[in-house]
Amino acid sequence: MFIKGDYWMDYADTLRTRRQFLLAGLGVSLSAIANCEEPYPNRPIKIIVPVPAGGGADNVARSFALHMSKVLNQQIVIENRAGAAGIIAMDTLAKSAPDGYTLIQTNVSTISINPSIYNKLPYDSLRDFLPISLTSLGPMLLVINPKIPARSIKELIHYAKNKPGGLSYGSLGNGSIQHLAGYMLGKEAGIQTLHTPYKGAAPVAVDLLSGVIDMAFSGTGTVAGHLKAGRLIALGQTTVTRSSFFPSIPTFTEEGFKKMEFVLWNGLLAPTGTPSYIIQHLSNVTREVSKSTELMNLFAASTTNIASNTPEEFLQLIKKEQQIYSAIVKESGIKSEMI
Repeated sequence: MFIKGDYWMDYADTLRTRRQFLLAGLGVSLSAIANCEEPYPNRPIKIIVPVPAGGGADNVARSFALHMSKVLNQQIVIENRAGAAGIIAMDTLAKSAPDGYTLIQTNVSTISINPSIYNKLPYDSLRDFLPISLTSLGPMLLVINPKIPARSIKELIHYAKNKPGGLSYGSLGNGSIQHLAGYMLGKEAGIQTLHTPYKGAAPVAVDLLSGVIDMAFSGTGTVAGHLKAGRLIALGQTTVTRSSFFPSIPTFTEEGFKKMEFVLWNGLLAPTGTPSYIIQHLSNVTREVSKSTELMNLFAASTTNIASNTPEEFLQLIKKEQQIYSAIVKESGIKSEMI
């Protein structure tokens, strides 16, 4: 039926009045319907971590989980699902119910680099996940076994050029940020670097300490204790500016390496479909606990830079880095089949 003029206005007003009357009779307002959100959380939350227990990223996740649980008044359980370059963990999250009770603490390698390394992933890195907030952000340190006769980047390069077979280094997997940093160092310095993939930061540190590998690019939290004890030596940082925790260690940028900027970060994601109010609530809680003096002191003790941001800021970071690392992967020719 086509209705026009004042009659349509009267008809619309009649319908609106009738609808409001019926809702009022039921004791329900329009605003209440729009905001009928279930209390969250009302049961334990699980955070998947794509690395083994004991490394720097695992410690970040456990520290945040402990403090977030206090604010949320709900238990947060950490589930380590290492292997396959983080693909198993990410796929697990993608197939989880989008209800806010299964999250992941991802990292730069698993979400920003893997899409360029693997031709076929069982998920879409942008479509299947919703960013919540960063949890940590900082440089990698180039660390060596003290038996290597070098105490600066230049001395290491000189040593490598005269060492048959070049320098061996460990990473957290094929195509990981550590792998790309090792490749770029070899290219920029004109030295041979031999890559060995591992399933986590902790086993890399074990083999570095025992001399199985010569060097590694590592997060600060994983190696801080070893550096303090003199079991490892740090020669350079992969961020443009020096970390406040390591003011005496030069950056590769300072040493003239223009393509050695690699920022290591961790952050929380949820599966796509998770209600926006849950995403926002978790992001707010993450930012709240990141300002906690207790948590900041805990991170400082392990020389880890605490971080947080909004879901929108986190998404833009991921998109920007995917473009950057896609170019590096294309240049390097590093590729891998699905594991």
